[in-house]
Amino acid sequence: MIDATEARAAMIDNKIIKSQKVVRLIIWLTVPVIIITLGLAWIYYAESYEFVNEYISALGNIRSFDLDNINTTSRIIMTTGFSILSFMNLMIAIFYFIRPVLRYNKLKGCLYVLVSIGTALVTIPGDHPTLSLYHVIGAFLFVFSFAIVNFVQQLLRFTRKHDLKFEKKPAGFYFDVLIVVVVFSLVILVGILFILDKTIGLTGLVLTVPLWQKIMVLSELIAIFVLDLEDI
Repeated sequence: MIDATEARAAMIDNKIIKSQKVVRLIIWLTVPVIIITLGLAWIYYAESYEFVNEYISALGNIRSFDLDNINTTSRIIMTTGFSILSFMNLMIAIFYFIRPVLRYNKLKGCLYVLVSIGTALVTIPGDHPTLSLYHVIGAFLFVFSFAIVNFVQQLLRFTRKHDLKFEKKPAGFYFDVLIVVVVFSLVILVGILFILDKTIGLTGLVLTVPLWQKIMVLSELIAIFVLDLEDI
């Protein structure tokens, strides 16, 4: 017969699992939103989009990069898509704040607030005559905060394991570590390249800064699906 303590523990565990599934579902849903947003913005871009040489933010600019055409449709798509993303990340943050059963809920909630702010600022066109700086800040917050969130969620799961010195670790352990390292390395690399590009100018690169940006975003999308329930 299960005593009251065991029943209470089982109920709490069940509540944790349900909360984790809800949060993970919302996190997973951000991926198709990003893909659909960028895909449609690419299709309706006011000129032929140069994948290697143009930043993702060009899709949301007021005017196109080379031909200087009015870019209304693509800009509206980017604004709408990233507004939805901002709202979704805010919902994730709120869910963490109201679910104390989730481990480190306040820390993770605060990190997702930063991601939400970043995606909201990305909706400002990068070529806006007076507000473009806020777009740059938003893009930085978006990619860097996500990398921090991924790192924290993976790291906290590792630290919850009391015996990290056992000789035979599961393959998933090393795969998670690899993803975290790759995402963080790409974020740092793109940040350095971006600063160099804006200060001294980087031209003639085989892999341009905008292309590295897209590689970084792709790694972050993959990292989202690497998150296990225990990471949430």
